[in-house]
Amino acid sequence: MSTDGWGEGFLFHTESQYAYGMTVTGLLTLLFDVTIYDFSLMPNHVHLLLSGTGTSCLAAFDYLCQKLSARLRKDGYPSLPDNYWFKLVAVEDPEQMKNSFIYIDRNAYELQQYIPSGYPWGAGYLHFSAMSSMITGTPASAFSKRKLEEMTGSRTAIPPHWQFHPQYGLLPSFYVNNRLFLRLFQGPKDYESRLVKAYEAFVKVSRSLGETPDFSKSEVKDIVDSLLLSHFPGRRLRQLSNEERGRLATILSKEYDLSADIIASALDLPEYIVFQLLRAKDFGKR
Repeated sequence: MSTDGWGEGFLFHTESQYAYGMTVTGLLTLLFDVTIYDFSLMPNHVHLLLSGTGTSCLAAFDYLCQKLSARLRKDGYPSLPDNYWFKLVAVEDPEQMKNSFIYIDRNAYELQQYIPSGYPWGAGYLHFSAMSSMITGTPASAFSKRKLEEMTGSRTAIPPHWQFHPQYGLLPSFYVNNRLFLRLFQGPKDYESRLVKAYEAFVKVSRSLGETPDFSKSEVKDIVDSLLLSHFPGRRLRQLSNEERGRLATILSKEYDLSADIIASALDLPEYIVFQLLRAKDFGKR
C-alpha cells in the first residue's frame, strides 16, 4: 500500500508527529485484520507492506488518515485533503515480495541521509540488525489507562508487553511480523546487495505504484557501467560512437525510466540530441 505523495504539504513535520505515526501504525494491527511486514513513514507519504482483505486494508488506510489529520490539525497544520488516496498492489510471488521489502527500505535510503538500519521511522532497522534489541521503551503495563489513551489517541487496549519509546513512539518490533523477511532473504549479504544493486526490481515496483525511480548519480553510473559490460564488453563510454550511445540511451529510458537530462549527463551527450532520440518514431527499435 502506497499513499499519495502529498505535494501541497507534509504528513509529518516534527519528530513527535513521526512518533505518533509509528504508534498509529501499530494500532492498525490491533483494530483491523491486517498483518504488517514492513513500512516506512516518509515526510509526505507512507508505504506499508501488509496482508489483509481489500476491505480491511481500506479500513486501515481510512483510520490512518483520520488519525494523522487530527494530529496535524491539533499541531496547527493543514489536515489531509478530502481526495487524499492510496494505491494497493497485489504481491503475486516471493520474488515480488522481496522486491517490495527492498523498495520500501530504499525510501529512506533515497534521501541520501540514512541507510535503512539508521532510519527510525519505519521497520527497516529490524532487518538483520541489533537495533531492535538496543532501542527499548516502557511497557504499556507501566502506564495508566488514561495515559495510554493520551499517547495513542485511542481507547484501544494495548498488549501489556508492547513498549513505547519517549522519542520513537510505539516500537515496531512489537507489531511488525519480521519472520517473513527472514524466510525470504538468505542473509545480510543477500539483502544488502539487493538494496544497492537491484535496480531493475526497484523500477518494477516503482512502476506498479505509479512512481518514478530516483537514482543518485553514482547509481546511474553503476547502471551505465553494467550496460557497457553487457552490450559493449571491453569498451569504455568514451570509445562509443554517438549512435552506440543512443542505443544505451534507449535502454536507460525504456528499462530504467531515466529522464532525458539525466541520460544526457550520464552518456556525455548534448541534451537536445537525447530529447530528439527519445521522441523519434523508431525510438528503441534499432
